[in-house]
Amino acid sequence: MRMRVVILGAVLSGLGGLLWGQAQSTKAPPQKDPANQHTITVVFDYDFEKSPSCAEKPTLKKCVRQFVVYDVSGKRFRLFSFPVPEGARGFVKGIKAESPTRIFLPGKHFIAVTAQNAAGAESNPNAATTAVLVKPKTVESSSPAK
Repeated sequence: MRMRVVILGAVLSGLGGLLWGQAQSTKAPPQKDPANQHTITVVFDYDFEKSPSCAEKPTLKKCVRQFVVYDVSGKRFRLFSFPVPEGARGFVKGIKAESPTRIFLPGKHFIAVTAQNAAGAESNPNAATTAVLVKPKTVESSSPAK
């Protein structure tokens, strides 16, 4: 199953967004069950005017080196990071990245995206947070045909 996160706005200026997730079932499978394996796709817009890409302006202290995606449902948990797209200048629409497959238990999750500068400092994760409801996948019954 794939969850798609759409975050609109500029990460350093603050983001709003929504997330789509899907699954079907009423019974939650065990944590290690392959039915709990998902990927997350984030799609968002970012304005590089205020904080340009480090590839474009490497001498600036506030250049953006990469983006970091977290699950902030409880303690902040780093899910994955990805570099700034090549040639990113000005307002860039549809920046997209996908996580590796990992376990996500059914329930409500809060996903955040931050911009990380060359020194490793990150933007406020609360400025770019959205919620998703992960539903358990349907458990297929395999009864032999008679």
